Amino acid sequence: MATPTQVTTKVPQEPDPFYYDYDTVQTVGMTLATILFLLGILFIVSKKMKCRKADSSPTCKSCKSELPSSAPGGGGV
Repeated sequence: MATPTQVTTKVPQEPDPFYYDYDTVQTVGMTLATILFLLGILFIVSKKMKCRKADSSPTCKSCKSELPSSAPGGGGV
């Protein structure tokens, strides 16, 4: 009696889950870092952090400018 020969079956190759396209990861990382860096610089340079309207003092301590008065006769609306 003859022994059957082992036929190699083709198993579909699954992609390696630990393979990373390092060029794409590096490009995306550097792009995001550049965007966040520039947004941080713009945020620091902008004058939006100057004064708060909720300050109780008549002058803002950080910018030394007068805040609009809400007292009667003080020009407030």
